[in-house]
Amino acid sequence: MRRFWIAAITVVICASAAGVASAQSKKGAKPTALIPFEIERAKERGGSSGMIRLNDDVARMSATRIIEMPVVDGRMGDHARLDNLELFFPYGSVVLATAEFHKYRPALLAASNNAVPEFNLDPHYDRVKTFDSQLGRVCATENFADGRRTEMRISSDRVMSVVHVTPAKYAGPGAQENPSYKVVSGLEIRFLSFKEPEAERLYRQCQRPSGAKVSSAK
Repeated sequence: MRRFWIAAITVVICASAAGVASAQSKKGAKPTALIPFEIERAKERGGSSGMIRLNDDVARMSATRIIEMPVVDGRMGDHARLDNLELFFPYGSVVLATAEFHKYRPALLAASNNAVPEFNLDPHYDRVKTFDSQLGRVCATENFADGRRTEMRISSDRVMSVVHVTPAKYAGPGAQENPSYKVVSGLEIRFLSFKEPEAERLYRQCQRPSGAKVSSAK
C-alpha cells in the first residue's frame, strides 16, 4: 500500500511541476543552494541521494522522503512535510524550507502496564550549536518583552534565514535554558517576506555597515 501511495505522489508531483519547470527553463536557471542541514539529513538516511536545493524543481524531490502532502482533486498543494522539515513551492520550485528545533519532543503514549518517561530528548536539537556555520552569523535581531527573539542570518551561499527563538515548546529537565527555534530559509527575500513579514526589515538591517547597531527592543 505504501509503495502505491509513493508512486501516486510521484506522478502527481511530476505532472503538476512539468509545465512550470518548462516555463522556468526558458527564462534561465536561477541560483540554487542546499537547504540548511541537508547533508546531515542525508547521513541519517545513509546516502546522499535525494538532497533538496532551494529553487530546484519540486519534481526532483524524492517521494520516499514525503510524510505529508496535500492533494485535492488530483492537484498538488504548495506545501510538503518531510521529517522535521516543511517545504513551500507555490510555483513548482522549492522557495522556502522551515525546520523546528526543540530540546524535547512529546513522548509516545504509554502502554497500560509500561512506564514511559514524560519527555524524549530530540537528537536534532544539537544542530543549534552549528547555526553559525550552517546559517551564518546573526546580522540583525529584534527582541521582544515576552522573551522572544527574531534573528536574520545569511550563509556564505546567500541563503537567508529568519530564526524565531521562543521559550521551550515542550517541558523537560533544563527546558527553560534551552529555547525552541523555528528556522525559515530561502534565497529570495520576496518569498521570505511573504511568510515572514519582518524578513525585509531585518534584511535591511543586515545591509548596514559593519559595527552598526542591528537590534531593537519591542
